[in-house]
Amino acid sequence: MIRVIFFAGLASLMVALAVPPDATAATVIMGTVKNEAGKPLPGLALLEKGEIHNNKWERGALVSADGRFRIELPEGGQYGLHVYSSGYIYSPEAVKVETGKTLEVKVTLDPEPIRGNTPVIKKAGFSPGEARQEKMTLVKVDVEDPNGDLGPQVLAFNAATGRAYAMNPPKRITDLKANFPNGIYQLEVDTSKVPINPRDWHFVVADHQCNTTDILSFPHDPKPLKVIGKR
Repeated sequence: MIRVIFFAGLASLMVALAVPPDATAATVIMGTVKNEAGKPLPGLALLEKGEIHNNKWERGALVSADGRFRIELPEGGQYGLHVYSSGYIYSPEAVKVETGKTLEVKVTLDPEPIRGNTPVIKKAGFSPGEARQEKMTLVKVDVEDPNGDLGPQVLAFNAATGRAYAMNPPKRITDLKANFPNGIYQLEVDTSKVPINPRDWHFVVADHQCNTTDILSFPHDPKPLKVIGKR
């Protein structure tokens, strides 16, 4: 009996040594968002998978009123972190997250000095039943940029699922550095099992000069742009 217990204990020890202690730990990026004066800023933190500016969006999170966000990832690797807050120039940063580890970042945003160059979301809407025999819903935004230098970042974020999406432009464009057109951008969402809840959806758009729309959240009624100034 003693020998059986000894070998059972030895086997358990070997298994414990073979499994890294952080093998089940979550892979997370988290951080704080503030302005230059140290005031916390709410907004969106969205992640590209892979190299920065490849427009392959994956996960995201709302940035709370106290400037905090947390995004849990399926795996470690290279990501592009983009942080947005209404009235501020967005912040892009290449980050590398290790599997099973938590990366913490601090983001400082500068206010847009003027808003005359800022793209705007004129309207957002949801059209169930327009695609694929009512199994899909079209999410749409009408975007306009005064300078005609809109970038590929016409983005939608579903806070319920944590998914971030690049929306499809009115016409196909393969060069991400090209100026994207004004007009209706859309996204097909599978709603065969779970219908869309508009309260979950948030939208933001940036041009090639990092001018950024205000974040458009439910009830998705655009408001006049304001210059925040130094605070």
